[in-house]
Amino acid sequence: MAAASNLVNGGVAALQIEGEPEEPQSQTNAAAALAPVPWLPSVAERYERREKLGEGMFGDVYEAWDRVHDHLVAVKRLPGRTDDRFVKTSIPDFAREVMSLAACRGHPSIVQLLGTHVDGNRADGDCFAVTEHAGPMNLRQYMDARRANGDPFDEDEVRDVMRQLLAGAEHTHGAGVLHRNIVPENVVVGMDGATSKMVYKICGFGMSKPAAQTDKDDSGLLASPSPYRAPELFLGSKDYDGRVDTWSLGCIMAELVTGAGVPFFGGALDKEVFDKMMHVVGTKGIVKWQGLERVAPREKVASLQKAGHRERGYLHKMFPPKVLSSAGFKVLEGLLHSNPDHRLSAADALRMPWFQRRCSLGACFMPHGASMKSG
Repeated sequence: MAAASNLVNGGVAALQIEGEPEEPQSQTNAAAALAPVPWLPSVAERYERREKLGEGMFGDVYEAWDRVHDHLVAVKRLPGRTDDRFVKTSIPDFAREVMSLAACRGHPSIVQLLGTHVDGNRADGDCFAVTEHAGPMNLRQYMDARRANGDPFDEDEVRDVMRQLLAGAEHTHGAGVLHRNIVPENVVVGMDGATSKMVYKICGFGMSKPAAQTDKDDSGLLASPSPYRAPELFLGSKDYDGRVDTWSLGCIMAELVTGAGVPFFGGALDKEVFDKMMHVVGTKGIVKWQGLERVAPREKVASLQKAGHRERGYLHKMFPPKVLSSAGFKVLEGLLHSNPDHRLSAADALRMPWFQRRCSLGACFMPHGASMKSG
């Protein structure tokens, strides 16, 4: 566990000091560029900023201490201005994210929204979303730590992770929200102090959309990284549902089982990723999808239909019974069905026989030093 703890707590610093020493001025400039952006005074007054939990294209997230309620929270800052670090977030985009979080309140597998703050003194002011502090790391970091520690996920653990995440997705879809970006980096990992069980919570609703919105825009193609993007989104579909999220969860399940430390459908270019998906799961499903000819160019349809005779898929060969039980494989195969009409919904997946067996584990592994802190 010590090795995993070192990876989680010191990995970034270790990467930053490798290579040739920088010039002093370069070091100064780099430090200035990475310095925390000042918070809105009302936010800084209430929340004591602590360590950074993560950073993305649209902002950063810090652990903070709520001075009013005396507990840890997570504060996400979304900048109102584009700079060399972040892309601006408009008020409508911020409102969409917090409304999605608010709609999904009350489920143990969804990070809970606690409050919002907006700089109303300027048109390009920053926005802040305050959520519960659900854990010290995301699923990507946790998988990396487990791999570095030589402690792969066994099938009971994979089932426990997937049960929680599918339950969260089912609740999200029932609340009328499509997440559209369920990736390991948007899953917070923590431990229940009372039961010592691992807890997995979906976060990162910045790319979410109302499920009932019939006039969806082209953002579906960009909502999630290509290794987790459903085939119909690659093809330009604007008529999709919660099964774009269950495809992403299937990708996560495959990663958990293989323990390879890289996305299951990794690739440098979108075309490379899509071709790999079709090679692994086969094109039989997608060519029978009724929406294919409606969304894809004629030449793409012809190419997929032609490939259907040779790309029959080999997912079953990658996950033989010694790697994943037949009941577990049926879930994985159903989540990674290339035809969205036949893909498992979250609710349908949870009714599969694999999930009827209760997991006796759950208190599996937390890298030393990464447990929840208080005070």
